[in-house]
Amino acid sequence: MMLNKNQKTVLWVALGIIVLMGIFPPWIYGTNTTPLNSSGKIDGPTTFEESAAEYHFIFVPPTQTGGLGDNFFVSHTHRLDYGRLFIEWIVVIVVAGGLIFLLKDSPKKQNQ
Repeated sequence: MMLNKNQKTVLWVALGIIVLMGIFPPWIYGTNTTPLNSSGKIDGPTTFEESAAEYHFIFVPPTQTGGLGDNFFVSHTHRLDYGRLFIEWIVVIVVAGGLIFLLKDSPKKQNQ
């Protein structure tokens, strides 16, 4: 199957979007909270929560500050959100595939 000019444009734009999504992927913040007693020793189990972070350059992950609070210690982690990135890529591929299908030349034009 030969692609016409419009189909090639859609393909190149979709590839560009996918590359940009890979360069600026979504991230997830992780927060560890450890309760401390008045003398600064651990006073219970550590809890861990995750939340979606913004998009950042792949080599410069997002940052969150951690430290001591009132009777607890907080530390932060971050990781790539592979699930969200995969879904974004699939959406771009499906939309691009649909556009390529819709922009195909009519049979009359192909025979000329």
